[in-house]
Amino acid sequence: MEKIYAFTDESGSFGWELDNENTSTHFIITAIIVRESDVDAVRTAVADIRDRYFPKGEIKSSKIGKKHNRRKKILEETLDIPYRIFAVVVDKKLLKDSRGLRFKPPFYKFMNNIVHKELRAAFKNLVVVADEIGGSDYMQSFCKYVEEHSEIPNLYGESEFSFENSKAEVVVQLADLISGTLSFLYDEHKKDASVPDYQEILKDKIIRIEQYPKTFYNYDLEKSALASEYDKDIAEICLHQAINFIRKHEDDESELCQAQLIVLKYLLFRFMNNDTRAYIPTSELIHQLEWTKYGKIKEQPFRTNIIGGLRDAGVIISGSHHKKGYKIPSKKSEIEDFLNHDVSIILPMLGRLKKCLDTVKLGTCGVVDLYQADAYKELKAFIEKDMAE
Repeated sequence: MEKIYAFTDESGSFGWELDNENTSTHFIITAIIVRESDVDAVRTAVADIRDRYFPKGEIKSSKIGKKHNRRKKILEETLDIPYRIFAVVVDKKLLKDSRGLRFKPPFYKFMNNIVHKELRAAFKNLVVVADEIGGSDYMQSFCKYVEEHSEIPNLYGESEFSFENSKAEVVVQLADLISGTLSFLYDEHKKDASVPDYQEILKDKIIRIEQYPKTFYNYDLEKSALASEYDKDIAEICLHQAINFIRKHEDDESELCQAQLIVLKYLLFRFMNNDTRAYIPTSELIHQLEWTKYGKIKEQPFRTNIIGGLRDAGVIISGSHHKKGYKIPSKKSEIEDFLNHDVSIILPMLGRLKKCLDTVKLGTCGVVDLYQADAYKELKAFIEKDMAE
């Protein structure tokens, strides 16, 4: 299996004077995810951007600051580079009352546990790359933590989770840029009307942004930007069912369940971040698994085992054959899309089944009448009622 590299850096600072503009309200860890076969090409492309925009040094988000036109231009130049974004965003405001985290060592340990857990859950055969020496005191702490928790090689001599220290790694500099960019979406001191929609600019690069504390547990639908476009009752029911599945199965380590969780969390990520696209293409959802330890999966098993399994467990996922995608429904029309799609499949099947049973009965002069078998009486009643309607 090809190795996946996670070039990692952070944005934010330790401290709890959250009303102070110099203290970040959020702590963000970003991993730039790159396939081993693409590493050299990514390094070359990022180095070219560095040489043109930062000729006197490293790519640093802090050097761009609030020059959003410049930041936007640089980000757009990265979009053709084969990398993806996986980030963990911790809202320090929601942790302020956690006494045990008010000191740097336990706070860093808390962060390290989260990031390590998320990376381990999402990726297999992963190599974490970070600057152990020149980075911040947090990154030095994280590097040490990852190094201590690296995997023992398996029977094939491969480690499924390992660490590499890299000084002045140019792709780590890209992680710095992305972390700093995400801070404009989350940090209360940086948000303002002048900030471009970086979420939209980077949407095709983002695998997932995992928020802590788990924001979908207390997601406030009424305060979301597109609340006026939702059917409140439907959106709340569908959100509740999705969250219930995650709560119930998050500790289930079976391969299928973990794959279902990855897809469901991506659907929720799109739901909560107000993506305006009606449906997420099936290929895009399958692609979420390609970047994890579950690898490539064909469309039919994806529909049956991932989407079908989630639906069997009570998660409401709307799909449309015409629109070729899925989403967590937020309005009546999206539920109707789901129903119309299934009805278009079920009714012809019932019609063919009725013809089969009638033909067998007629051809055997009534000797073989499956309608009379106890096992099929309910089916007969259902078919006759359905055909009548």
